[in-house]
Amino acid sequence: MRPQIDLLILDAHGVVLNAYWPRFLRQIASLSDETVSEVVCRWLDRVRRDAWLGRITDDELWRRLIPAHYESHDWQAILEAGYTCGPAVPHLRRWASYVPVWLLSNHRSHWLLPRLNRFDLLGSFERILVSDAIGAAKPESEAFTVLLRQSSHAKHVLFVDDQARNVEAARRLGIHALHAHISSEWVADVDDFIGVCPATHDT
Repeated sequence: MRPQIDLLILDAHGVVLNAYWPRFLRQIASLSDETVSEVVCRWLDRVRRDAWLGRITDDELWRRLIPAHYESHDWQAILEAGYTCGPAVPHLRRWASYVPVWLLSNHRSHWLLPRLNRFDLLGSFERILVSDAIGAAKPESEAFTVLLRQSSHAKHVLFVDDQARNVEAARRLGIHALHAHISSEWVADVDDFIGVCPATHDT
């Protein structure tokens, strides 16, 4: 029998928002005449950690990620145009009526918060924890220990993320965690963990 969850933690990309970032990297490759692997490797090796921890400015981020002769594109506008609501959004109101719902995201606060506001989602979360603000990025254990310290009132936490490595990292710390697969079947598992009746849609 599953424990009664008293706090739900959701990731942003692939859960609350669509998983647009990988497609954005593919767009960069297409527009800059590079291979996708070149762009992805540059993101992982030279940009990702400093970007998500807030150690570099936006200008520096784009300088590291985009070849100099292709900087004329409005990359920020291209990025923002690709985002839509993710699979969790139709269910947030129902879940929040049973347990507090938090957001834990590897992101830049000044990117993420306006984006959530644009989709009228800021009020859906009791607390929003962003990697640049907490000083740690998933799957680092510190990202989860910060979470556990801030949620000390909760005995049973459920974490949902679309990245398997983040789910595994949470489980190693004893946190109940679900992998948000593209099929969205995980939504029913969240309902089961919380102990609520599934709904076909929320209004």
